[in-house]
Amino acid sequence: MIANFFNKSTPFGKLSIVILLSLVVITNVFSTETMNFSLIFFLEKIAILFFLLINLYLIHFITKKNKLIKDNIYDLLLIVIFIAMFPDTTNFSPILISHFILLLAFRRIYSLRTLKNPKEKLFDSSMYIGIATIIYPWSILYLLMPYAAVISFNKRTIRNVIIPIIGFICPIFIYGTYLFLTDSFKGLNTPFTFNFSFLNYNSLQLLIPLALILGFLIWTIFSTTIKIITVNNELKNSWYLILTHLVLSILILIPSPIKNGAEFLFLFLPLAIIFTNFLQLVNEKWFKDVFLYLFLGVAILRYFL
Repeated sequence: MIANFFNKSTPFGKLSIVILLSLVVITNVFSTETMNFSLIFFLEKIAILFFLLINLYLIHFITKKNKLIKDNIYDLLLIVIFIAMFPDTTNFSPILISHFILLLAFRRIYSLRTLKNPKEKLFDSSMYIGIATIIYPWSILYLLMPYAAVISFNKRTIRNVIIPIIGFICPIFIYGTYLFLTDSFKGLNTPFTFNFSFLNYNSLQLLIPLALILGFLIWTIFSTTIKIITVNNELKNSWYLILTHLVLSILILIPSPIKNGAEFLFLFLPLAIIFTNFLQLVNEKWFKDVFLYLFLGVAILRYFL
């Protein structure tokens, strides 16, 4: 039933997504151990809700505009479920802000599939990645994505190799100039802090959602990749880019200094695209329902652990 409801991109379906996300944010507010019921507190949570809604809009724009999924909203439903699984993603943090800016970069990178303005898209996307790197330094790994797009969409020229470097350096240079002029280098800490301790993932609140996502990812990615590469020529080139996106997102998690679940925000977009394409290839409606209900059930169970 749930699979059939979100199988079409309808206004009522999108409204349901907004309501679900609002419920998730509200639940996260009242499930925190320390709550400060002040006007600023509630304004901050409302701002986060609107910020997440903008994120959802950008994600759906990327997936639909670039034909990464068909006419459904499984991607939005999965994103909301992922947010419920990892509630720390609803807190203001460098990761949340950096991810939003990266979405602007991904919008330009995935649109390289068309012939329109490739050089502008490469410059814009790498510039956004540079800004995101200033906010969250490990975002620098996504600088490989414009080059993956250049290879995937067969736009290999010397200019297209140089442009991403220039675009990336521009905001870094401006930021460095600002620090120099304001004499702020002295109080600046080493930007690339890291944490290779994964003990936090032993808690059931993180372990169960992680095990579910990892298990289904391993199960679905190979069969979905084979079918898309051998059958769907339209998505074929973009699929290589999606897989690159997934790998880079995983690599960012490994050294992340934050290990509370918020770092998994980087994984949400590629995971949603991969799982949505898997659901689109499944013919059995009951299996789609089981898949989505299982994810929804784990997201709800997580609040009782």
